[in-house]
Amino acid sequence: MTTIPEPLLKIGYNVLFSTGFALTWPYLTYLIWRRQPFWERLGERLGHYPREMKDWLRHPDRPVWIHAVSVGEVLLARVLIRELRARRPQMRILLTMGTPTGRRVAEPLLDEQTRIAYVPTDFYYSMMRAFRRVRPSVLILIENEIWPNMLWRARKMKIPVCLVNSRLSRRNRRLFRLARTFVRPVLQLFDWIGVQSPEDMERFAIAGFPKDRLHLMGSMKYDVANLASDGPGMGREVRKLAGWNCGQVILLGGSTHPGEERILAEITRELRIRHPQLRLMLVPRHVERIGGILAELEGTGLKVAKRSQLGEGQGGDPDVLLVDTTGELRDLYATADLVFIGKTLTGTGGQNFLEPARHGRAIVAGPHMENFMSLRREFEGEAAIRVAATREQLRKELESLLQDPNSREALGKRAEKCFREHLGAGARHVEAMLRFLDGKV
Repeated sequence: MTTIPEPLLKIGYNVLFSTGFALTWPYLTYLIWRRQPFWERLGERLGHYPREMKDWLRHPDRPVWIHAVSVGEVLLARVLIRELRARRPQMRILLTMGTPTGRRVAEPLLDEQTRIAYVPTDFYYSMMRAFRRVRPSVLILIENEIWPNMLWRARKMKIPVCLVNSRLSRRNRRLFRLARTFVRPVLQLFDWIGVQSPEDMERFAIAGFPKDRLHLMGSMKYDVANLASDGPGMGREVRKLAGWNCGQVILLGGSTHPGEERILAEITRELRIRHPQLRLMLVPRHVERIGGILAELEGTGLKVAKRSQLGEGQGGDPDVLLVDTTGELRDLYATADLVFIGKTLTGTGGQNFLEPARHGRAIVAGPHMENFMSLRREFEGEAAIRVAATREQLRKELESLLQDPNSREALGKRAEKCFREHLGAGARHVEAMLRFLDGKV
């Protein structure tokens, strides 16, 4: 296969990246302005750090550099850091991320041994400055963070690069193959790659990643779902405030997308004729859609209350509770009897269903779980999830579980069992990486 000489590849990439950045700069400026003060931490994105960070980096023990782009990856980093600390308590860690929300999630990790910063933009100059200042002992990238200048700089400084909890969709595999002349030399820069499933192992090899560096580790998403709750007991409190403490059966629609709220409300109205104890809790993925959802629900004939009004005595046993607050879904799953996974019926890709599985909830989803296919196969193999291809099938599945509480309980127990059996990928990643870094592999 013809490959492009590396000097030419570097020049071409940096020209294209700089040109693309210049063309999109007005839009990027607008996004930054919306999400944070424009100049806040801007220097970090160019490889410049404040004095306190510079002083911390001067320590003779070189830090481990972990990069996690946003909230989901930062949660994976929490698992990774926990496991690293369990084995090497004095290890110094720099965690970088790309978004303000990711940074907020990372802030509780700050301590004497841990610092956080924005990742430098993948300009040659920015990466050169960052690496010279950080001098990492190892670079750990979470999931599919592939930045050529970052990888080239790590190799120039003889820093091992690990890619953890990685997965590759069919679409991305095809893209890698189409651009293999340009991409393959960059993919060879990874020293150790932890992948989630056997299917991912095959896709990574076909895409051009070095086969001898691929390691099957399982998914760390199970470990993320098992992290300690920030609000234990909050779900029970919400149920009590709503007046749902007299034997009501709660169907929770988690991370719902447009169209799914209306469908779930209509199904609830139909099923309540035979199952009057049924109540619906809706937690939309995007809270800014609340106004539109309320308008959709007006025509259903169901009594609707908003989560934010429960403390004002507005509970009164509503038919539907619309959660218009953020950050509570994780704890609300524990109080549900049935869970529908959003973005699986009217959307594509699906949402993560491991948190309700952790709590032993009976889980039903639509057919679109493209982003979680390996997890879906694991759960379907244990009959630990029910999948409905259409609205009508969803109604039938929910009615079946309402009619048979024993079946509902058994489905939830199988989900919890499957969840527990797949814990530990974080520990496996760390143990394997440390063996590699210690030269024992």
